[in-house]
Amino acid sequence: MKAKTSYTVNRSTRFLLLIVTILLIHTGFAQPAVGRIHDQVRGVSFTLFANGWMVQDGNPSNAGQTVRDPSGLMHLMIPAVNPQLFAYFLSWDNRLIEVHRINGARVIGFYDGPPPLGQPQIPVVQMNFRNDWGVETPFGFKPVPVEVMDENKPYGKMMVSNEAQAQQCFQRSMTPSGSIDREKFALCMVENMAGTKELEIFNCIKSGSTPEERTLCLFGKLGGAKERQIAAQLSQCYQQFGTDYSKYPLCMAGSAFDGDLAKLVGCMQQQAQTGSVSIYGTALCYGQSKLNLNPETQIILQCAVASNGNGYAFAGCAGGQLMAKELDKCLTNGIGGANGCFGNNNTIIKGLKDIGNLLRADFGPNNTAVQLWNQAVNTLSFGPNNDAVKTIQNIGNELGRTPNNIGKAIKKVVPKIKFSW
Repeated sequence: MKAKTSYTVNRSTRFLLLIVTILLIHTGFAQPAVGRIHDQVRGVSFTLFANGWMVQDGNPSNAGQTVRDPSGLMHLMIPAVNPQLFAYFLSWDNRLIEVHRINGARVIGFYDGPPPLGQPQIPVVQMNFRNDWGVETPFGFKPVPVEVMDENKPYGKMMVSNEAQAQQCFQRSMTPSGSIDREKFALCMVENMAGTKELEIFNCIKSGSTPEERTLCLFGKLGGAKERQIAAQLSQCYQQFGTDYSKYPLCMAGSAFDGDLAKLVGCMQQQAQTGSVSIYGTALCYGQSKLNLNPETQIILQCAVASNGNGYAFAGCAGGQLMAKELDKCLTNGIGGANGCFGNNNTIIKGLKDIGNLLRADFGPNNTAVQLWNQAVNTLSFGPNNDAVKTIQNIGNELGRTPNNIGKAIKKVVPKIKFSW
């Protein structure tokens, strides 16, 4: 069970290594013993000291340092010759566990010391849904957990484009026969219209083939630098062992213990046991405040999941109802001009201007919200602009929840989370 590596060394180096080994063993013995590890398969036992040092009973030259299991699924990792193939652990219930890359885990003994402390606490998450809270998609209504929703900020960001971008995508999507590849055209438009974060969410869904792959990808994209790091590490283990979490301690044997990584492992394992792995469940288990799950993220996420990575369906969902009509117009009437998409009769800009007229009629031309709305619409008529899109979103959150004509009009144009207003 102890790591034994062969080196080519001279006599003085061997002597130095011997001295170091004696000192380490003496350090271990200087600590109080806390219990014994019994390997019942090999018929040997080891004394475990308070500092984590372990020494084989009757063979003091076979000694080594235990460390915390990086995965958090076990308590201590025991030194082994090849921990990437064959590793040994003390479990949280004092069992000695052998983990093999092919055969998985088996119990080979026990520890007779006190129960270990410090086991990562994984909260049991139960998400609550309402039938009238969620996102309307081309494939039906997709509820969002009540725990992550903000009823006061239901509106997301519009995806907008212009004639030049549409024409460029149109040309790039032309097939050798002269027809347009519909999906290629849509994916090109999504790349132009979506922001960096929105595009990352869409690509996580598009590239992921399992709920676990999608969840880990989204976790890394929606979190900070720490979340990106541990998501990448856990993704490597998933690629090796899938949902066989008994082997994850083997995968992480060369890493240092990290409480956040251990917590993510526990969250993923817990969801896998229920058969329902999702970014929402992972966020609520790991810590919702560490992930960016704002309304626009929820809309983009649900649209990406509902469309299953289909660019045309995604654009028509995440971009708002009028975006779907405008994209259809591109394929039926062409680009620009009087009848083509993103031309003189741009459906989206026309819808936004109609809302501006309703705002002016209700609040007057000098009202600040009216002026900001009209300025934003005028800016968007010349092409995409992040500040203008944010203005539309903010005013939508303020006025779009009303049951009057203004509220109804905004709901038809700006992407939103549905609530029971």
